[in-house]
Amino acid sequence: MHECFLACKDAFSSGQISSKIWLCENLEKIGFDRPQTIWLYGGWHGITGLLLLARKNMPISKIRSFDVDPECQPVADILMENWLWKEWTFKAFTEDCNAIDPTDGHYGPPPDIVINSSTEHFTSMDWYDNLPGGTIVVLQSNNMPNEDHHNCYTDLGSFISGYDLDPLFYAGQLDFSYPTWSFSRYMQIGVKPR
Repeated sequence: MHECFLACKDAFSSGQISSKIWLCENLEKIGFDRPQTIWLYGGWHGITGLLLLARKNMPISKIRSFDVDPECQPVADILMENWLWKEWTFKAFTEDCNAIDPTDGHYGPPPDIVINSSTEHFTSMDWYDNLPGGTIVVLQSNNMPNEDHHNCYTDLGSFISGYDLDPLFYAGQLDFSYPTWSFSRYMQIGVKPR
């Protein structure tokens, strides 16, 4: 229980929440004319889904959250219970995102939008390669050294170059300066080419 509390505490840190609000604000600016199916890769405790659904600033049909850590799914489903019982508007799954086929129908309709706000934790690009062309992709990474970070970038330009989104709707950097340390988070929103 103590480990679960610590993991949840980190999920609600100022850096995590600020980064996810920044993500919501910029995704919502795109403007969608129909409800979107959103998949969260590395969805952790589903907080991005919570913010998107609670803000009600874009039409959403379903949100699916995938994380390889089996401790995330029950926590996410508890946190998101308000939307879980509503015909699974939100549902979390324990799954390796690199092994998901978004087109096979196993988790419902294929995603219109895939959000990966933790690309630094992925050791493979299989998850991205498996996405159908035409999918809107929201990506975040950072320049924070950490033993769990495998895919960090030193600046926004190198992060943008790491993916081939076209068109690119948004790219930006959010800086965090704490009393004893600092880091930058990078984000881009665009379309995976067909």
